[in-house]
Amino acid sequence: MRAMDSAETNELTRWPSVERESIEKIKQWLTTQQHLPQLEAHEIALFLHANYGNEEASRRTIENYYTLRTSHLECFADRDVFSDPIQTALRIMMFTTLPGATKEGYKMVYTRLLISDASEFNHPQILKLMTMCLDLWVRLEGNANGHIMLTDMQGMHLGHMTKLNMGAAKKHMFYVQEALPIRLKQIHFINVVPFMNRLMFLMRPFMRKDVQEMINMHVELGTLRDAIPVESLPNEYGGTAGTFQELHASFKDKLYANSDWFRSMESRNLVDEAKRLPKPRRYLFGLYG
Repeated sequence: MRAMDSAETNELTRWPSVERESIEKIKQWLTTQQHLPQLEAHEIALFLHANYGNEEASRRTIENYYTLRTSHLECFADRDVFSDPIQTALRIMMFTTLPGATKEGYKMVYTRLLISDASEFNHPQILKLMTMCLDLWVRLEGNANGHIMLTDMQGMHLGHMTKLNMGAAKKHMFYVQEALPIRLKQIHFINVVPFMNRLMFLMRPFMRKDVQEMINMHVELGTLRDAIPVESLPNEYGGTAGTFQELHASFKDKLYANSDWFRSMESRNLVDEAKRLPKPRRYLFGLYG
């Protein structure tokens, strides 16, 4: 038992700003939520950190996170990184963490298409890979002071818009905004395409206003270098982080190294809907009866 306690204490060292009292309160709350998994202290700390210590917001995020992972099987089942669909997605799109951090301590990820042929673009499968990569990012760098997403639109054209699956996009946006335990600070679109307004028209209904305000558009790289440390950028953009190929290969290795973790996450920490307590009925003016 002491060894287990020691391991848990070591895990909690990643979350120095999280109040231990808040962890215990969430743990106590979980005992009243029979449909939810009973989480370890360091797992609770991740949600508290993402929500800046706000217990109510953390409870909401936990509920959303595990409920969506149970119900949205298109993204959260069959997550074998070596399977043909995931390997195909990895051939079409790259996702990588970028080295270093901003002066505020924000960690960064970068995505771009590797193949511009829209006939090979399977949007739901790409989003599934994206979700896996984001989950791994949280596992590796969830304790950062903040998180930044960079999307490079190089190679994207109108043919890709015809392949968009808006149902899958809506679920993905909900997961990123309401369930993923990160401190999202900035979103950067690089090499913005001429039809960006049309794309935003489709996506804006799925985005919270505060998330919309995080978006930065870069038609040229000069403005990007003002926002992101140059040394963290790929070599092709004047940085020293490595080439696109090197960064892609490096993160693929991380995905492969965590293949067992992805498989184990499919079957553990799921919601048992049969045990979910019914919500009180709302009457007029939102009063409970």
